[in-house]
Amino acid sequence: MPRSSSFSAKWFLVAACAIRLPGQTFYGSIVGEVKDASEAPIAGAAITVTNTGTSERHTGASDTNGNYRFVNLVPGTYRVDIQAQGFKHYTRDQIRVDVEASVRIEASLEIGDVSQEVEVSAASPLLQTENASLSQVVSAAAVQALPLNGRNVLNLVELVPGVVPQGLADGNPTGKNVFAAGNYQIGGGTANQSAAYYDGAPLNITYGNIMALNPTQDAVEEFRVQTNNNTAEYGRFTGGVINLASKSGTNDFHGAAYEFLRNKRLNAANFFANSSGAGKAAFVQNQFGANTGGPIIKNRAFFFVSYEGYRARQGVLFTETVPTAPELTGDFSGYLNASGKQVPIYNPFSTTCSDPNNLSTCTRTAFANNVIPASMINPVSAKIIGFPEYALPNTPGQLYTNNFNFARNVATGGNNDQVNARLDYNLSDKQRILARYTRLSSMNQPVNVYGNGLLNGDPYSPEAYVTTQAVLADTYVLSPTIVLDVRGSFTRWSYTRIPGTLGLNESTTLGFPSYFSQIPALNGETPSTTMPGISISSPTINAIGTGLLIGRDDTYALSPTLTWTKGKHTLKFGAELHKNELNYFQNNNPGGSFFFDNAFTSVNSLNPGATGSGLASFELGVPTGANYSSVLQTSFFTFATLHYQGYFAEDTWQATQKMTLTLGARWEIPGVYIERFNRQATFNFNEPNPALKGITVNGAPVLGAYDLVNTPNHSEAGLNPEHYGLVAPRLGIAYRLNEKTVIRTGGGFFFIPATIQFVQGPYSNPVDYYSNVMITSTNGGVTPNATLSNPFPNGLLAPPGRNPNYQSLLLGGNLGGHGDIEHENAGYTYQWNFTVQRQLPGEIALEAGYAGLRGKHLPFSNQFDQLNPEYFSLGSALNNQVSNPFYGVVPVGALAQPTVKAGQLLLPYPEYLSVSDPGNYNGDSTYHSLQVKAEKRFKSAGTMLAAYTFSKVLSDVESLTTWLDTTLGGDAGIQNYYNRRGEKSLSSFDVRQRLVLSYVYPLPIGKGQPLLANVHGLTDKLVSGWGVNGVTTFQRGLPLGLTATPNNLSAFNVGLRPNVTTGCSPVLGGSAQSRLTGWFNTSCYSVPAPYTLGDESRTDP
Repeated sequence: MPRSSSFSAKWFLVAACAIRLPGQTFYGSIVGEVKDASEAPIAGAAITVTNTGTSERHTGASDTNGNYRFVNLVPGTYRVDIQAQGFKHYTRDQIRVDVEASVRIEASLEIGDVSQEVEVSAASPLLQTENASLSQVVSAAAVQALPLNGRNVLNLVELVPGVVPQGLADGNPTGKNVFAAGNYQIGGGTANQSAAYYDGAPLNITYGNIMALNPTQDAVEEFRVQTNNNTAEYGRFTGGVINLASKSGTNDFHGAAYEFLRNKRLNAANFFANSSGAGKAAFVQNQFGANTGGPIIKNRAFFFVSYEGYRARQGVLFTETVPTAPELTGDFSGYLNASGKQVPIYNPFSTTCSDPNNLSTCTRTAFANNVIPASMINPVSAKIIGFPEYALPNTPGQLYTNNFNFARNVATGGNNDQVNARLDYNLSDKQRILARYTRLSSMNQPVNVYGNGLLNGDPYSPEAYVTTQAVLADTYVLSPTIVLDVRGSFTRWSYTRIPGTLGLNESTTLGFPSYFSQIPALNGETPSTTMPGISISSPTINAIGTGLLIGRDDTYALSPTLTWTKGKHTLKFGAELHKNELNYFQNNNPGGSFFFDNAFTSVNSLNPGATGSGLASFELGVPTGANYSSVLQTSFFTFATLHYQGYFAEDTWQATQKMTLTLGARWEIPGVYIERFNRQATFNFNEPNPALKGITVNGAPVLGAYDLVNTPNHSEAGLNPEHYGLVAPRLGIAYRLNEKTVIRTGGGFFFIPATIQFVQGPYSNPVDYYSNVMITSTNGGVTPNATLSNPFPNGLLAPPGRNPNYQSLLLGGNLGGHGDIEHENAGYTYQWNFTVQRQLPGEIALEAGYAGLRGKHLPFSNQFDQLNPEYFSLGSALNNQVSNPFYGVVPVGALAQPTVKAGQLLLPYPEYLSVSDPGNYNGDSTYHSLQVKAEKRFKSAGTMLAAYTFSKVLSDVESLTTWLDTTLGGDAGIQNYYNRRGEKSLSSFDVRQRLVLSYVYPLPIGKGQPLLANVHGLTDKLVSGWGVNGVTTFQRGLPLGLTATPNNLSAFNVGLRPNVTTGCSPVLGGSAQSRLTGWFNTSCYSVPAPYTLGDESRTDP
């Protein structure tokens, strides 16, 4: 609706104020200066800014210096009209205002009569002249025209310098890792620690800070990716910000319907499918939808509605090793090594030792003819095999070993549906309302690898989630100098991952002891008995089983911003307030996880050599006891709340006609997880364990107690005290050297979002879950202690919860939970940049600059109970059995036996098997980059963008959400927690060089174009509207993470990396095809000597 022309210039200098948009909104602005031919300013010129799509008008006047500003402009195309007495009427059309963009329009008026009109025909300015943030708008043309696999609009984030996609971010997330769609490393910040907004509403949720919503391509108008030095309106991130704007209706009705179909007919079979004879994989992808928008009340109210459905079924070739029919009955006479020699299988119950004090002297008796007698097949193993657990071979395996003897194209994929509805309503000249509702539902297809009804684990678990978001925004002009923008949102994310065998009675169906049927009663709220996870190595046979997850995440957000213009200063004051609620249940091992290798069926568990079989160990029912633990987890449903508060003040100061300074500060209170029933405990490093009074180890009291929250020992309701003193200053300087050159620089501090510590939330606290550890051997793996027939002889323990005996129930466990670190620092990054932007002939903008980031006190998973390397020299004596001081006190597990390993009593906290903190703030990172981009816009609405980044990321930790990065090279994990300096290496997401070219180029053919301009009818339909659109990416590879086995220190929580051979190049020559079975030279790496650490870095470049 047109605004009153009687408003004063001062009114609209504020109504349009702030070169930057109010906090987390998506508005843009138009600023400029009105001058005459002699460059003298013209005061009091009447200015009208009109949205050509909706006819919404904003009117004002230039000030005494000829300056004008209009903000709170909805992204779109605008026209500027300027009139002044004694000058011709000035008009400039086709001005594009993008998300959070400040467009400068300088007007030079000609002397003449106001009835005479001068229409300026010029492209929308390309230079960013008013702020120092590094950012890039992904325009409406790019959003709508660039080809996107699965129409995932977030993939366009990759077009921006300083952005590296992580893991499974590419393509439509349905049918893959559904959490990874927004997983990007931006500006050198840690992956998955950026912030995202949709119409100013936060998209990041409590569940690991993931983006809960990926808007459809047709619902998004455009978006901006901010990679360095954001202003004080933004917080809760370490890298950058993604700011999306939804599409709105206009005064014209528009609509579209579409169907995109892809299938296997035009696809080629991949190399591996051809080599195995599996042929072309099945593939069908349907993506369909419709949208419409237009006026409800002309010039006042507008709507836009869209729907999209996605159905994908893709054949994935699973090449596995499965047991042969004779092997499933215990006949291993055909079990051969790569040389064609039979691999002998030994009876684990026949062990004898010539020297009981030297376990290396132990030996076993081989089974006659390499056949396990039917009477020795464990009854539980027999029932699992008969379920059936595995399919039979269907393709010839490798010579002799018969490995990879099963190949099957299995349908993966899923369905999703999304609805977006937006309403814009101009209530009056002073007030504008925006409302949006979005609902996304997604389901991942269950995957049945063997055709036996069992479902493969991640990332193909049967899972579903639903995201609902409602947004309401109100912009109100309170007075000629004050504008208030308030927006609130509610986001609900519901998620389930349900194993296909949920509810299976393991006692009656598989023959496990009766206490397995008590599992539903143990965890109280959710029955969780399923088919157990069976993992076999030597040879490697695919594990079956998946976790049970049920969650609901609610985010309430409120963001008020007050803008006040006073002279050359535009002042902003605002807040961002979140209330996050997460009701959550997770059980990664609901049916138990059992690991089998060749140790118990080898000639000697300590020196197995080329003997034994993991499959034979499974059939005998003896899980391994050397380097792994078998567990069955029980859990509580937890109810967590986290409150975030951010308050900011900012001054955008037009210091001179050419220089703009942005000075701001943000005060943040990140929040801590609070559990409704106070079922949380924090680890106290120096407190004597109250459950072990009177017991000493090595002459000293046993330290390490878990203190319940809201108790005298830990008075806070959260795991750690709230941070109230986090102030983040921000500075930006933008200087217009001339009309075609801008120099920008600035820097600021940014605090890590508390939601990234989802892994430290109540669901994973030791009092809320319990891993019942199977004691597979009490003498270092020489003889089995228990079998599948009775894996937990003392029964199963439930999570201790908040009860008086909780401390004693934790003894002997593998525990996690936050360490009670006094005055623990908050994690943060500081960013800085220096850039030069130049407008070149041909409507090309070239920008080059340096951007840096330093991360301090970054969160990572710390192991507090690692054996100090000073004891490694004890060698095999670490495994000697000694008297157990905890015998009779620890209820179950390895520490409930009469003897323990000598090395266990040398751990910092020997009463536990391990003590880890999933969110310890002690990491460090650095990022340096050269970023160059060139952008060209065509008159035909086309655009081209070239983005180049040369960078290096060093760190000593990785993201807390590495489970989102399942396709990356990864890192080898921390080897020695006592030497953190030795963990510094290239980050796992370091990409040294990256070049992305994107182009939307309408071909000059057809009606109104230079070629065939006069075509009509059918010919017009056939030849008009064609274009060349695409994205081309070149980048260097990612580092690899290498580990070494066997690791005879793993029982003492020590990681192991290989040694690197000096002077050996891991790079192999030859074609890529010739290196498929060996991509690099593995002889450059070797397993370290027993009880020593490797010298390989955490990542290998």
